[in-house]
Amino acid sequence: MNIYTTLLLCLFAGAMSQQYQLVWSDEFNGNALDRGTWQYEANCDGGGNNEMQCYTTSGDNVAVRNGSLELRARIQAGARGKQYSSGRINTRHAAAWKYGRFEARIKLPDGIYLWPAFWMMPKDSVYGGWASSGEIDIMEHKGGNTRDHSSALHYGGSWPKNTHQGSGSRFHAQDLSRDYHIYSATWTPDAIQFFVDGNNFYTMTLKRSFNNAGANSFPYSKDGQPFDQQFYLILNLAIGGGFFGGNSQALTQAQARAWRDPTLYVDYVRVYQQTSGGVTPNPVPAPAPTSRTPTPTPAPTQSGNNNAGGCAAGACGGAPCCHDQNAGQQCYNTNAHACVADVFSQRSALCPKNHSACKGACFSPNQYKCTNGRLSPK
Repeated sequence: MNIYTTLLLCLFAGAMSQQYQLVWSDEFNGNALDRGTWQYEANCDGGGNNEMQCYTTSGDNVAVRNGSLELRARIQAGARGKQYSSGRINTRHAAAWKYGRFEARIKLPDGIYLWPAFWMMPKDSVYGGWASSGEIDIMEHKGGNTRDHSSALHYGGSWPKNTHQGSGSRFHAQDLSRDYHIYSATWTPDAIQFFVDGNNFYTMTLKRSFNNAGANSFPYSKDGQPFDQQFYLILNLAIGGGFFGGNSQALTQAQARAWRDPTLYVDYVRVYQQTSGGVTPNPVPAPAPTSRTPTPTPAPTQSGNNNAGGCAAGACGGAPCCHDQNAGQQCYNTNAHACVADVFSQRSALCPKNHSACKGACFSPNQYKCTNGRLSPK
C-alpha cells in the first residue's frame, strides 16, 4: 500500500472514529464457527436466483482457520441435480441493527462464475415479502474478473414487482483476490454510502420514496422505507445464478476444475453505531506539536501493513511516531494519544490516551475487555 493510500485510509478512519463506536464484531480467531453468533443456511434451493450449488454445514465448505472465515466452493453432487457445494451463514437469530457502519475485511475468490457477497436482509418482513422489505448488498463480486465489485439496494414491492438500484460493476486498480480489502457501508436515516478501503464509490440517498411506480407497487408511506428497520448480516459464496444473466447455468466442471482459488476469506466483520461507549476504530492522530506539518516517510524495511521497520528516522520531526498496525507510520500528540501494544497481537496501535487496543480497535479498559481478539462489554 503506498503512502497516499495509507494517509487516505487513516483520514477516513479518523473521521469515522469521531462519530461511530464498535458495538459488535467477529474476528474469526478460533477453530470453529461461533454458533452463538452465526447460523448455517443449508439447502439446495438455488438462493432464489437459479444458483448451481447446495449450501452445506460441512467443514469443507465453511471453516474457521488461520484467523479467517473460509467459505469454499467445491465440485460435489447434491440434491435437486446440483453439481456444486458451498457455504452461507447469517446473524438473523443473534444480531440485527438499524443504522450503523458495517464492514468486513475480505479476500475474494478467483474463479469464473463464482458469486461471493457480503450483504444484509431485514430481520422482519414489515413491508411484505422479498424485496418489499428491502435488501442491502454491501459487496458483490462477479467471478471472472478479479477487479470487479458492486453494491446495490433492492426494494419496491414483492416479487415480481420489486426493483433495484446500485453502483453497477466497478473495477478496482488491484486484483481483489490477491489480498484483503475492506468493504463497508455507512447507513444513516439520510443515505447509505458504500466504500472499498475507505473510498466512497457509491451513495444512495434515503430522502426519497422507494415505491416502484413502474410496477404500480406502493407498499411504503414515507420516504426512506423500507430502510428504516433492523437488518441482519449474511456472508455467502454462490456459484452461477441470475447475477450472470443468461449465463446463470453456463459453468462447466472443466471450468470449475480450473478455479485458481474458489474460497472467500473473511478476516473480520465489525459493526459500529452512534452510541455512547468506550470503543473507537483507529482514530486519526491529533496534530503533533511541531512547527511544521509532519509527513510520515515509509521506512526502507516496511512492507504493506506488517508492522515491520518501525518509524523512519525524522519522520515526524521532533514529535513522536507510532507505527500503527493498520495505518503505518503516524505522527501524534502525546497530550491526546498514545502508542500502545495491542492486547491481541502485541503490535503497535495508536489510540486515544488511556485506551488499549484489541486487534486494531482502540477501547476503554474500564468498559470493555479483549478476549482472543474479540471485544465485549465488561
